[in-house]
Amino acid sequence: MNYTTSGAEMPAIKTFVNNQVKFPERFNGTIDNQDEMYLFALQNQGFPERAIIRYYSNGIRIFDAVKQVVNWHFGGFNKISAFLDFASGYGRSTRFFVQEIPSDKVWISDIYAEGVKFQVEQFGVNGIVSTSQPKDYLCNQSFDCILACSFFSHLPKATFSHWLRVLYGLLNPNGLLLFSVHDRSLLPSHLMIDDSELLFCLNSESRTLDLGEYGTSYVGENFVANTMADISEHQAVYHRIPQGICRYQDLYILAKNPTMTWENFRYYHHPIGKIEQCNLTADGVLELGGWVSEINPRGQVSEILVYQNTLLVYRETITGENNPEIKWHFVCKLNQVNFVDIIMVKTINNFGLEWVFDCAPLEFWLRGN
Repeated sequence: MNYTTSGAEMPAIKTFVNNQVKFPERFNGTIDNQDEMYLFALQNQGFPERAIIRYYSNGIRIFDAVKQVVNWHFGGFNKISAFLDFASGYGRSTRFFVQEIPSDKVWISDIYAEGVKFQVEQFGVNGIVSTSQPKDYLCNQSFDCILACSFFSHLPKATFSHWLRVLYGLLNPNGLLLFSVHDRSLLPSHLMIDDSELLFCLNSESRTLDLGEYGTSYVGENFVANTMADISEHQAVYHRIPQGICRYQDLYILAKNPTMTWENFRYYHHPIGKIEQCNLTADGVLELGGWVSEINPRGQVSEILVYQNTLLVYRETITGENNPEIKWHFVCKLNQVNFVDIIMVKTINNFGLEWVFDCAPLEFWLRGN
């Protein structure tokens, strides 16, 4: 097979992985050259290093979202007997799940047969090639937890409920189905729909799938709730987390146990932000400025950290509760300056969730970031 580089030998990628991945020594960062999520990142970022970091970052954010739910409900990934990453593509998030779940307990499924083959070979997981029609989908395994990230956000009404029924039917009695959607609040005002409706549009980031079967859909919560009630014969219960996936798509958690309650469940979002200013003086003082957003109840951006290669060279305490845009600015003294040195800047909130502003050679920062 012809794979793209994983970036493992790129200094910026090595710095990012060593800082952000729990077990970097056994992390498989290989990316297939047909991976549409990577190609989409490359189209937006322009440079392979930045595209790989953005691709990994989104995989980590998805993993962190699922981890919060799994830790609360099951007591950790080690308590799960079987996990399904449905519509998993080429493993954007799977590569992080196998860091915490033995690969023989992980199933992946996608309509791209090459994507399934790639993940089976690279990550050692169990693979199931999916189908365009839910009635044709064959799976004999049941699961404690199923993730369908950015799948229902692309379905027309005709298959939305059928696929939900199929996946719900694969859950064990105490199982959870996690899936994401585009909420109707993302629509411009002239396209706004009722809370009980689904709007389907003929566009997506996929380069090959039929847009009539896989476009972009927007839904109201009542539509989703009514669909879940219908496919479970009013037995299932659910919890909705607005913008729970990457601060964009809503995350729904569907539980098969009708007695389950969500009273003591707390979900925390990652901070997000952007660097807007970067200057370096002749004596090696780096000036940085930008903004960061923190939306968690009682959430605070606790600090911003600057790394030069792998060394932490600066730590700045930042305060600001529930602010959609907290401005920050500081200067820090670098060690002996080399323009190929990797500079990584990240922020952490008081719930331990991180956002990497960027991780790149210093010369890249200085020519406009």
